[in-house]
Amino acid sequence: MDRSELGTLFAGLRATVTVADEDGHIVFLNDRAIAHYADRGGQELIGTHLHDCHNPTSQKKIRQMYARYRAGDLSPTRYHQQGDHTARTIVVLPIIVEGKFRGVAELVWSERPEFVFET
Repeated sequence: MDRSELGTLFAGLRATVTVADEDGHIVFLNDRAIAHYADRGGQELIGTHLHDCHNPTSQKKIRQMYARYRAGDLSPTRYHQQGDHTARTIVVLPIIVEGKFRGVAELVWSERPEFVFET
């Protein structure tokens, strides 16, 4: 799937979408991600490494997540950040092509806390 197909696929999704390859280089940002990360370079982030836009603690988590995916544990990674008036959910999904780990898709969306239900 090329970038234009990814753009079409993710155009209507109300989330930022970042796709990185198996080495951690960003290969795709949807329009929401480009706008959200404008202060960090937006479109210019494509081609950079995920570590370039994360702090050392997050870099360590990214390395651990990639190692887990390469080892065959393909469970999604989920984070939840709670603020005073908003909540953000971050889900990282491994991308598997022909049985091999090929990268990750990170989806981030904002939520209103009153609509977050945990079961």
